Amino acid sequence: MKSNYQKKSQNRALFQFIVAVLMLISVHQASAIDYYIDSVAGVDTNNGTSQATPYKNVSRINGMSFSLGTKIYLKCGSVWNGQQLKFGGSGTAAYPIVVDQYGTGVKPRINGDGLVGQGVVYLYNQEYIEINNLEITNYPVLSPSTNPNSIFFVGLYTTSGTNKNPYGADRRGVMVALMNKGTGTTAVANHIYLKNLNIHHIKGQLGNGSTAVNGAIPKRTGGIYFVVLDETTGNNSRFNDVLIDNCAINYCENTGLAFDNEDNVYYPGGTELALWTARKFTNILVKNNIIHHIGKNAMIIRCTDETGLIERNVCYETAVGTTGNTMFTARAKGTVFQYNEGYYNRATTQNVDPGNIDGSMYDPDFGSVGVIFQYSYSHDNCQGIYWGCNTRGSNNNTTGIPDPEDVGCTLRYNISQNDLGDLVYFNYSSAGNEIYNNVFYIKSGLSSKIIHENGGNNHTYNFYNNIIYDAGSATFAWGSGTGVQTRNFKNNVFYGVTVPSQIVDTQTLTSDPLFVNPGKVTTGVTAGITNVLLEGYKLQSASPALANGKIINPNGSQDFFGNLVNTLTAPNRGAYQGSGITLGLADWKINMLHIYPNPVRNNQFTIAVPDQISGAVTVEICNLIGQSIYKLTTGVVNNEITIHPIVALNRGVYIVSMKNEGAVFTQKISVP
Repeated sequence: MKSNYQKKSQNRALFQFIVAVLMLISVHQASAIDYYIDSVAGVDTNNGTSQATPYKNVSRINGMSFSLGTKIYLKCGSVWNGQQLKFGGSGTAAYPIVVDQYGTGVKPRINGDGLVGQGVVYLYNQEYIEINNLEITNYPVLSPSTNPNSIFFVGLYTTSGTNKNPYGADRRGVMVALMNKGTGTTAVANHIYLKNLNIHHIKGQLGNGSTAVNGAIPKRTGGIYFVVLDETTGNNSRFNDVLIDNCAINYCENTGLAFDNEDNVYYPGGTELALWTARKFTNILVKNNIIHHIGKNAMIIRCTDETGLIERNVCYETAVGTTGNTMFTARAKGTVFQYNEGYYNRATTQNVDPGNIDGSMYDPDFGSVGVIFQYSYSHDNCQGIYWGCNTRGSNNNTTGIPDPEDVGCTLRYNISQNDLGDLVYFNYSSAGNEIYNNVFYIKSGLSSKIIHENGGNNHTYNFYNNIIYDAGSATFAWGSGTGVQTRNFKNNVFYGVTVPSQIVDTQTLTSDPLFVNPGKVTTGVTAGITNVLLEGYKLQSASPALANGKIINPNGSQDFFGNLVNTLTAPNRGAYQGSGITLGLADWKINMLHIYPNPVRNNQFTIAVPDQISGAVTVEICNLIGQSIYKLTTGVVNNEITIHPIVALNRGVYIVSMKNEGAVFTQKISVP
């Protein structure tokens, strides 16, 4: 039983705690000021602290240092030309500094007009900052008659001749930089969030390599750049808790987004592991972004660890100006890429700087240890899904950096459809790549290389439980040089492929795996929603690839479609690990239909249907309260039905239903 003294002491402590919390809240309320900026109605001599008295220019707050909890609001519809958003101060975990829009209409827009050296939005040695709902551009001022698209992806370095490109420079949209930030925990920059940004037409410097051109190192220019600059020896500035979410990034040179430590030559292996650990980036999350029309790489993910996650991003029309893989890692350990889509990489087919290298969706590059690429959809790239450039051994490390002992990168439960070139390429020397339970579909007319080995380098890899479905004329390109190729093939399906002598495995199958409906997918992942046509890569109940794969442990615990995978029973071969599918006609109709484009454009959309649907169909469009807007009975032509309603669809969400022989398919569409 507590004494009265103990009770009074506890009450006194509780009272003091409450008073302290109230004081903290009151201090925050007293110090946090909301600022408003309106390019139309604002006046820079206003106090800027209300919607009635806004500043006019974003540059008005440059040089100001804000306290915890400050909100900076930019008016929707505002446009600022030749300006930069650059302020000082940091927030806290409870009270971050937030930049956001207010009002209604289009996002507030900041045009950098060719700003060089930093970013249109620039943070330096700051933390607990959130930047939301802005539109950002940065290209040099052009004559009114010049289309800004005309200066992108037109050449590399020269200012005359066939490679004319006079506008390249050291430009970015958003730049977050650290340098000598502090020691210990103060060296860490926490909680930098970029959400719902529209970053486009960033005229950086197109090109390859690390040599400066026009005052810019190409890979350091582009849409978003998180960087630790060259630091004093012994300093270990780094990022923790970074979020890049739901951003649109397009028409950027040279990259869409990138992370780097410009002073960091350390790798996550060998004698350098301790130094890398001190400088690694933690809790990096890049998700739900759409990145397209990029000069080289959509993403360069460097220095991240096992807490890094890159998911549900769509990247297309990449390497449209020079060679490059769509997403690559360097000096990274255990980072996970999942549920991403990559297509139309143009590295070896574009006209600006085509080559015979790169062009894949994924690339574990120098110093990539244990990086995992899973549950993703690669299609129609000029190369395949995996370009293995992770390396071990100083003899094969052209950077001169000591042996990083790169091992164990994994490609699992992915689907590659109609990729060209090398579907899986083992390039620089590597001590271990795990390639298992993937699907590679090659349509008629294509002659992709299923596996390509660089014969001058040593490679050790496992290739288990994969399904290759070749309706074209796929081949292999085995290494035959001085390099040693240690290949382990187990329980794969090579359908339509002559199995070469290099593949030694008594469990190989060459029969039709009996997919549900392969090769019908167009685009696959948008806004986190998986295209139902990908279900065509599930296995039918009579498939010879069911329950006879090689047990792998660990195995990722689930497949492409979310089915659980255990380590006690033999898995299926391929990316699907559920029970075999028995399909009746109604199942085909309900499960295998797809509407595109969605959101609808120009009051028109197309319904893609499988071969099993024939005869007349009735298509009806209803609003969300069930009122019929449009109805049509028509036939199927080339597995498609194009709908162009005679009534204009207003902005909103609608329900599309299609009826055929008693089966009904429904799907939502949106009209922006």
